[in-house]
Amino acid sequence: MKKSYKLEYRINDERNNYPALYHYEFEDPYEIYCRRLCEFFIKGKQVYKQTSSSLEEEYYVIYVEKDTDEYIFEDAETYSHVTLEVRDYKEYSVSPLIFTYDLYSHEEVLSLIGNDYLWIENEEYEKISAEIDEDRSTYVLYMVKT
Repeated sequence: MKKSYKLEYRINDERNNYPALYHYEFEDPYEIYCRRLCEFFIKGKQVYKQTSSSLEEEYYVIYVEKDTDEYIFEDAETYSHVTLEVRDYKEYSVSPLIFTYDLYSHEEVLSLIGNDYLWIENEEYEKISAEIDEDRSTYVLYMVKT
């Protein structure tokens, strides 16, 4: 019997006892590790900002709050496999796509989003933030050229 890893997203609202938002079970713990490195989570056209994460008994928990200031890429590509988009961070406009990594596992995603700096096409970029966009089935790194 394979072990399953449980993840729960909760709204960071102490007054309402941190209500559960989404539940997941994964056979691969690397997807949970990747998600914990993402400052933003998008699902159902709603952006959530991570406030903290914890391990509570058998659950990995990511606490979030709604973020209405962030931009959603509604017309961008949706993927059917594990991908990581790297975007040139622009604070008040669309962040253009620099590169897309087509990957085979969440372990590969982890090897990329866990870095503060990446070299892409002979240019060095510094990480600003990371997100998981479930609506488009991709991870996104926002970076600036150093």
